[in-house]
Amino acid sequence: MKNHSLMEQRANLPADDGWADASVEAGERMIRGRLLKFADWKYRAGKEQELIEDGRALAALATVAMWVRWEDGKPVQHIVREPGRRLPERDELGHNKKDEWQVDSKGEPQDPFQNTRLVYFIDPRTAEAFTFSTSSWGGRNAVTDLGDQITRMRSIHKDAVPIVELRAAEMPTQHGRKSKPVFKIIGWKTTSSGGEQATPVEGQITAQQAKREVDRHEMDEDIPF
Repeated sequence: MKNHSLMEQRANLPADDGWADASVEAGERMIRGRLLKFADWKYRAGKEQELIEDGRALAALATVAMWVRWEDGKPVQHIVREPGRRLPERDELGHNKKDEWQVDSKGEPQDPFQNTRLVYFIDPRTAEAFTFSTSSWGGRNAVTDLGDQITRMRSIHKDAVPIVELRAAEMPTQHGRKSKPVFKIIGWKTTSSGGEQATPVEGQITAQQAKREVDRHEMDEDIPF
């Protein structure tokens, strides 16, 4: 049997090789790529709980805020924040009777709803995808802080995408010293003009340059004319 090179085999395939449609299917999932969690100063990914090195650099593409209702250790309902609106208050969701809640290992009733944030990351070198999920106060605050920085940068670079390092920091609590995730911005990339399908490309801006640009822009806006 005649052996064909990889390029020859690729040339004989249909022009539409199906990968774009497969990507759309992946984009419809709530969890894209490997699930990324933070606990006890460490980030871990996937079912195998692979330890992710401190300072791993990832591009932060998007975020989702939602209430997740759990039953028997499984998510059974997602109430996602609508664009431009706040999440519903907890008492608007139902399931408010504590005597009907499931209990934990200590016999304490557990609220079936968890206020949750997802952040979609990709590795800018390999395109590996991660979905960071958190329901803790420290985790949600880290997402909010990142969102604030992104909004400020996009006031002057509307298509800016942050490159962040996965870090951890101490968080004092009434139960002692705890840890919280930190997304440290180390640079920015703009996107191509291809609209929603655009991916991070050249035009990288360092974190220091970005701060100077934002500060100068905000100062200019404060000057009365």
